[in-house]
Amino acid sequence: MSSAAVPNMPSAAAVVVAPTSFDDLRLGRSGQFVVGRLLRFWDSRNIKKQGEFMGITLLFLDAQNSVIHGFIPAARSGHYRPGLRSGSIVKVSSFEVARCTNMYKITDSPFVIRFLPQTTIDEVLVDAPVINLQKFMLRKFEHLQALANTNLELPDVVGMISSVQGSDLSDTRVTTRVVVRFVVEPNVEVYLSLWDDAAATFRGLISSGEGTKSVMVVTTVNPKIFGGNLYLNSTPATKFYFDLNLPAIAQFTAGLSGPVGEAFPCIDTKERIKKKENVSIGDLTKFISNSDEQVQTQEAEFICKARVLEVLQHNGWSFVSCTGCSRKLDQSGTSLRCNRCVNANVTGVIKYRVELSVDDGNDNATFVVFNREMLKLTNKDAATLTVEEMNGGGGEQLPQCLQDLGGKEFVFHIRVTPFNFTPNHRTFTVCGISDHIEPETFNTKEASIVGGKSGEASASGSTLVEGGGYEANPTGGEVKEGSRKRPRE
Repeated sequence: MSSAAVPNMPSAAAVVVAPTSFDDLRLGRSGQFVVGRLLRFWDSRNIKKQGEFMGITLLFLDAQNSVIHGFIPAARSGHYRPGLRSGSIVKVSSFEVARCTNMYKITDSPFVIRFLPQTTIDEVLVDAPVINLQKFMLRKFEHLQALANTNLELPDVVGMISSVQGSDLSDTRVTTRVVVRFVVEPNVEVYLSLWDDAAATFRGLISSGEGTKSVMVVTTVNPKIFGGNLYLNSTPATKFYFDLNLPAIAQFTAGLSGPVGEAFPCIDTKERIKKKENVSIGDLTKFISNSDEQVQTQEAEFICKARVLEVLQHNGWSFVSCTGCSRKLDQSGTSLRCNRCVNANVTGVIKYRVELSVDDGNDNATFVVFNREMLKLTNKDAATLTVEEMNGGGGEQLPQCLQDLGGKEFVFHIRVTPFNFTPNHRTFTVCGISDHIEPETFNTKEASIVGGKSGEASASGSTLVEGGGYEANPTGGEVKEGSRKRPRE
């Protein structure tokens, strides 16, 4: 029967199906379609597999001002990537609605749009709905503090730049760390720690006209408390917005009592110490005692020749490390538990953490040596040494190979980090040990460290030391020795 035989039946072309709002999405449904603005997108990588590409994460905003994120698996990313354009309004059809993970959340929605082989995404060029240009998941200072070290959310933040510090700040190709002192509330200042692509992008912004605007929104940061300070660490999804017309920036600016838009200082640390300095223990101590706040946000490396007096035993010489995140496992009843991985069935491995009392002839200090360097000194891993001691009936005494370190002289490569500025910890992290000083390794007193000057901020995302017997990194992800991990997206 033709449609003309039934005059009252509307034709198929006249039927208009409204898109589903993000708030009305439900698990599993794949026949629905949504229309929204593609705010931004980025590549997501697996931090546990050397940054293996997992897919593309997208952030959408609909006409009801609700935000949801989408995910395109790596196998299908090549098909969709050419058509993605930030800021465009798109129609997405035939997708799967899945539940979000409880970690590293980037929206308040409980769901995620997962792209299937049949999913389509097309730009809406005619009769597009009215949708705001931006929306951010902004968090206040107290909320950021509560989120610190939890990895529950990667929030956005608005604030005013107080100062910028890093090396080669005018070179947009450089990806080494940049530290921004950031005023997030009147009289409340935190540190933005920018890494990799985010650091390079920010260098470009402050070198252009955009950088003269001191108030900005920074997206998708990972809050960490380190050395008593709040650090907002960049992630692969971090973006910067300086548009004064953005409601978030306009509202923040209106709440400030002081002047806005004044030029902020950019401190290029490369102009300070170009190479490692050969220093005494007394110089290291004075460096920590005399350094100002700006120095305390960066890292520096020095060389110090000293003799080992003894291996200190009050904190032991080893610890059980989580195989997942390398942190020290904590005792939970009769078992060990990783409070970061929150996994009752986590496995552990024994690693070195040795405290050496050292002396350079004038002063003494405590140097902390971790697994990699101790393996070079002893030629035995900590697990093997533990088994040998147990089989040999060893008790509280130090293993012989550790006792033999007493009286020996070494050249210690020392890494000074923000942790060394905390009042309860005056140990120094050893990042390398050798028998002699290479003549090209350092410039003696190229810049005096006693007067509060600092070495160049480390470009390697180096490991930091905490007193609990593990290595931790304030960059937003867990660290395994010799590498730096990133927060998952």
